[in-house]
Amino acid sequence: MDIHSDCEVNFVENMSTTEDYVSERNNILKKEENLFLGSSLQLDERESKLDSHILDLKSNELKLSYQNSQDFLPKKNFFESKKDIDNSKIFKILKKLPKGHSLHSHLLASGSIDFIITNITYRENVYGKFINDQFKIKFLRKDEAKENGWVSLQEMRRNKTNFDDWLKQQLSLMVDCPRESYPSLESVWKKFKGTFSAVYDMFSYKPAFEDYYYQCLKELYEDNVMYVEFRATPMPFYDLKGGHYETEDFFKTMIEVEENFKKGHSDFIGARYIHSIYRGISLEDLRKELKDILEMKEKFPKLIVGLDFVGFEEEGHSLVDFHEDLMNVREKLDFFFHAGETNWFGHTDCNLVDAVLMKSKRIGHGFALSRHPQLMNLVFENNIAIEHCPISNQVLLLNDDPRNHPIIPLLSKGFPVVICNDDPAVWGATGLSYDWYVTFLAMTPKKCGLKVLKQFALNSIRFSALDDGEKKNAMDVWSRRWDNFLSEILKDI
Repeated sequence: MDIHSDCEVNFVENMSTTEDYVSERNNILKKEENLFLGSSLQLDERESKLDSHILDLKSNELKLSYQNSQDFLPKKNFFESKKDIDNSKIFKILKKLPKGHSLHSHLLASGSIDFIITNITYRENVYGKFINDQFKIKFLRKDEAKENGWVSLQEMRRNKTNFDDWLKQQLSLMVDCPRESYPSLESVWKKFKGTFSAVYDMFSYKPAFEDYYYQCLKELYEDNVMYVEFRATPMPFYDLKGGHYETEDFFKTMIEVEENFKKGHSDFIGARYIHSIYRGISLEDLRKELKDILEMKEKFPKLIVGLDFVGFEEEGHSLVDFHEDLMNVREKLDFFFHAGETNWFGHTDCNLVDAVLMKSKRIGHGFALSRHPQLMNLVFENNIAIEHCPISNQVLLLNDDPRNHPIIPLLSKGFPVVICNDDPAVWGATGLSYDWYVTFLAMTPKKCGLKVLKQFALNSIRFSALDDGEKKNAMDVWSRRWDNFLSEILKDI
């Protein structure tokens, strides 16, 4: 569109009456409304009734915040707002809404910390130890633990008051005063990375992983999520008999646990695996890892769907550093790259260029995309979905106030966006509903209701790694659940 066309430059001069002014004002707002994500959807009679109800609730909640902006829950740090969000009428509807798929979830930060503490750390043979100032948990034989200086968590509980509260602080970012505890991006990321180190050895114990993975699926299902794509690396399984397992045993276990879960949850679509490589990897190790994951892909073609790089994006390598090797495997392995998870301009955000050029199927976060007009055009034209993780962006200090989130210009132009949860357990969330709530209240217009919520769900199915037949099946399952959701909510309003 030519932004300098005469009709646009002179449109104010052509308004001769106040009626013309009001008409043109309404016309501008209507055009913007018609561009917003989900605006093209048509609602049936039941959906329209629910839409009106949701808009009333949204208006009431926003009205309170207009009167006192400090009461706006998404603006507060999630550690401070979660309890109040739980009581929101809109949130309670979102909990019941069929949200489709979770497409950006890190496996080791998906199962709730309370479950880990209550159901795993109270078992026999669980030990803890500080290694390089990082507390770690591991399953060990008693003689092996004693020989290497590990202390049983059972003993720690006897000797330390409120040990479980202390343990929760080691496994999560949750604190009472986040601004004091995490004064900088670097400080919060240091603690964040430590939470993965704390549980890695514990979940490499095969029985613990099996129960944890089942719980991850359960928590998503209870939040009305039907399918998930986990970012992870194969756990080096061990047992207390001294046995160690092969890499393929990790993938076999994922499949076995999923099949077991489906026995009691027949409408659960399933789970897939996106292989995650640490950004600090050497080129030599990358080539070996690519070779290994391609071998596993041949053995587990349905489970393993793609590749990503993870870690603090300001550290380690940029995507361009590995572009030759990645281009060589692009036809064998889809890419789902984290890119643009940064506030810098012309630096780390240039990973977005490589993500687009290497035909990443989706882009994780894409926080910096709205400052790159050429890339925005390419992302839109190539239908590359943006994996939007609002609570993660706030907790990890990219964006304090979601009303200023750079995803909003993309939503306003109808870009393909899916709402994701990233690492929910680390900040005390479960499922997808909290991220949906923050997005809906803080990043959509006051008059934007059920259409955008429905579009978020549809996008999560459309941009998943499922094949066309699987997506059709997922749509059938989702449609039935959507119909049931409408019936359940409408009978109470």
